[in-house]
Amino acid sequence: IWKMNPLTKKLQPQDNEKLSQEAAIQKALEKFKEYNPVNDKDRDKFERYQETIPQTIRQGFKACEQIGIATAKDIVGEASINHTDYRLQLPQVGRTDLTFKDFNSSEQSGEASASNAALFLSVLEFKTVWSKPLKIKKDGSRGFSSPKLPSSPTLGHLRQLSFYTVSLSKHSPLPYLIYLSSDGYQIYSKNNCADLEEGNIKNYYEQFTKKCIRRERLLTRYAHFNDK
Repeated sequence: IWKMNPLTKKLQPQDNEKLSQEAAIQKALEKFKEYNPVNDKDRDKFERYQETIPQTIRQGFKACEQIGIATAKDIVGEASINHTDYRLQLPQVGRTDLTFKDFNSSEQSGEASASNAALFLSVLEFKTVWSKPLKIKKDGSRGFSSPKLPSSPTLGHLRQLSFYTVSLSKHSPLPYLIYLSSDGYQIYSKNNCADLEEGNIKNYYEQFTKKCIRRERLLTRYAHFNDK
């Protein structure tokens, strides 16, 4: 964590205090409470999500525990990805939600157990599902739908994860797509989802890149405009 030194006016590293799960949840809630709702419907959502955010985060902790991240090595949040594709004029830039390295990943065939074995890299993308506001009830309160975890990954999420996976291809990363709600979680990997197998990941990356190509072509048409 880097913060501004009030005396030198320069960034300097600070000690990164490890928080307990509950302390981390409270810190997230404090940040969320800084938000100012724009209307009555937004305020109802704001109050509702203060109740469901802690529950959703706890489901995320459970998902991480199931995968075995607690005993992993080199756990990194929001790692910067800078990838160059020869078909594009601009680099592709992104941030992974979470990456970690492990000797004994549950995705592997048991080939890496020796102390000198290479660490396997895993890349995780988290997606949250929230209850949606419904009509006002007769008593004046607003109803909310129950959040439902998807039965399969969505196309946009697969394309996003494929970008991270292909960008880190020299490390042969294992992709995970994890959906979280206040009531549960769903982990998708190549073990239970064909979309996350290597061949299909490459196909989704091709789709992702083609979208980038189309956007660059569209922007190029207006490159001569000076009006920002």
